[in-house]
Amino acid sequence: MVDYQSISIVAATEAAMPEIVELFLKQQTRQHVQNPSLRKERSRTDIEMALRVYQNEEAIMALDREGRVRSYAQPSVWELNATSILFSFLSARNGIVQNLILPDPADKDAAIVSAALLTALDSFWRKSGTSGDLIRWPSSDNCKWWDEVLDEQRFQLDSMCAFRPLQPFFVSQLTIPSLDIRAAKQDDEEALVALFQEELHFHERYTPFVRRSDQGVNAFRRALGRAWKNEELEEGAPLVLVAERAGRIVAMVESTLLTISSYDQPGFTPPGRYCCLDNMCVHQDFRGQGIGRLLLQTLEEVITSFHFDLEGYMLWFNPANPSATQFWPRVGFQPLWTTYQRLHGKDS
Repeated sequence: MVDYQSISIVAATEAAMPEIVELFLKQQTRQHVQNPSLRKERSRTDIEMALRVYQNEEAIMALDREGRVRSYAQPSVWELNATSILFSFLSARNGIVQNLILPDPADKDAAIVSAALLTALDSFWRKSGTSGDLIRWPSSDNCKWWDEVLDEQRFQLDSMCAFRPLQPFFVSQLTIPSLDIRAAKQDDEEALVALFQEELHFHERYTPFVRRSDQGVNAFRRALGRAWKNEELEEGAPLVLVAERAGRIVAMVESTLLTISSYDQPGFTPPGRYCCLDNMCVHQDFRGQGIGRLLLQTLEEVITSFHFDLEGYMLWFNPANPSATQFWPRVGFQPLWTTYQRLHGKDS
């Protein structure tokens, strides 16, 4: 048992489940009021089922001096597949937490309770030999003390998952003379890889968590390979569009279909199917000319033609990147949840 001032961190018990569920109910109500785009509020029964999906002997809770449950977490470890494209964004072995429940931000001791919980999570992850750790939390449920608690544990702002409803991107159609938007073909692969690497390089100046890696490039090539084999989007193949000027590929957008289930973590995204914008890059010499807007306009036309039953569009962007923070909200994307990351050892 770890004591943090007036708070004790102990193993979660079955007897405490009703209190834990009640905390979850209050938390989801508060967060949904802050941002109605988050997943709809769940019933007490659904919450208990969701908690039990990830329940394990490592689950912990914070108790105050009166023995009341104040917070809860299910720590675990996420090890990347050796061929994952996420090696360009995450460490190989990541500490994560499922079903994180924190005190109401208005509680006087909310910072103390949260700091105690994160200290216990840190201990678990270090014993598990993680090379980096992640905290995911609704972007709208934020306050100064939460930022300070994360900062004390060396967590930094990493990315935001943003959502856009399924509606037209633009009221009027955009055209750019001498620019063609078309489906990518196999002969484009080297140009696409170069754009992918340029995108990573561009982000390296804003965050320590994006890096060029052989695993990431190879994974991107494998994804393209599925498109070259004419695999269907519903089978997991990407849809890749390119912008071409005078025979030169100057931009690309790559998207896939992403299905979110009722039990997918961190549990903030409404269940359903989405068009996920995995990569969009405009060559640095051609930015600021509306090419990104035209790519999105064409992507929307293509996706609409498939008549998929979609909830909307999703993407992850780096909030430290000024271009991204200006562009994506302007075209209708609003943050759902934020990822904070930290690295250990040689990765830090």
